[in-house]
Amino acid sequence: MGRIESAFDLGFIRGMTFGFVGQHGTWGTDEARASMRALAEQPFNWVTLAFAGLMEHPGDPAIAYGPPVTVSDDEIASMAELAHALGLKVCLKPTVNCRDGTWRGEIRFEKEHGPDLESWEAWFGSYSDMMAHYAHVAKRTGCEMFCVGCEMTTAEPHEAMWRETIARVRTEYDGLVTYNCNHGREEHVRFWDAVDLISSSAYYPIDRWRDRVPVLREVAEAHEKPLFFMEVGCPSRSGSGACPWDYRHPGAVCLDEQARFYEAMFAAMPDEPWFKGYMLWEWPWKLYPREAASEDGSYCIYGKPAEDVVARAFSAIANR
Repeated sequence: MGRIESAFDLGFIRGMTFGFVGQHGTWGTDEARASMRALAEQPFNWVTLAFAGLMEHPGDPAIAYGPPVTVSDDEIASMAELAHALGLKVCLKPTVNCRDGTWRGEIRFEKEHGPDLESWEAWFGSYSDMMAHYAHVAKRTGCEMFCVGCEMTTAEPHEAMWRETIARVRTEYDGLVTYNCNHGREEHVRFWDAVDLISSSAYYPIDRWRDRVPVLREVAEAHEKPLFFMEVGCPSRSGSGACPWDYRHPGAVCLDEQARFYEAMFAAMPDEPWFKGYMLWEWPWKLYPREAASEDGSYCIYGKPAEDVVARAFSAIANR
């Protein structure tokens, strides 16, 4: 795959996220390679390789990454090579999770009377080291895009530290760079000018799509940058359409709920130059058998009605 010179030249993203959370050893298996081949049989033209380093808790400035925590650099290289051989462009997306289960958007370092800036600086030092390492891996493996952060809501106000991190990434990597904010945060991030594309985790409730489109359009046009959804999807569970971000939602398996979510999203999103596409969430490294899809309540669309909804929409997009 060749380097994409401009975000406006990348075409429309019809993508899927693969292999999260990327635990060490999982991507080097025969199951992972078979799963990637099955993904490539869908009408996708991009894949995001996503994995997470670990903080012990949301107030820990140290981030562990690489074996034995995350997939190895060799695993990343092997999977990127396979994806490219299958005709897919690749986005590399390292992020962080907390071992205690706290969402990464809620990490915080505080003193009695406000932010603990010394601890924030220590955390950004760890985070920047991690991003620079994987930016180098992304360049070495020919990844066409690099995602420098995902849903880091409480960290976003530290604009200067983000700009330093992004600048450091660009010393290691010369492809397209994006930051992935959480849904509802698109209009609040203050460093969009430092990246090439605006992206978000667009887990909007099924009845909110049309209301949200004007805001997304305004953000993209104000910054003169294309916008796409780095994450979007819905579990196949009853009630998940109202809270598609909630992977722990306890509803019963309901394949039609997931299909309705995708139908609403595709119906709402316009064919306009500012909008550059979808990176769906998610496709596991170990794919369940197609005949087991009716019992699966996860985000994966394989073997479910949503698979047909996505195929029709993406095929129509590819042909327009």
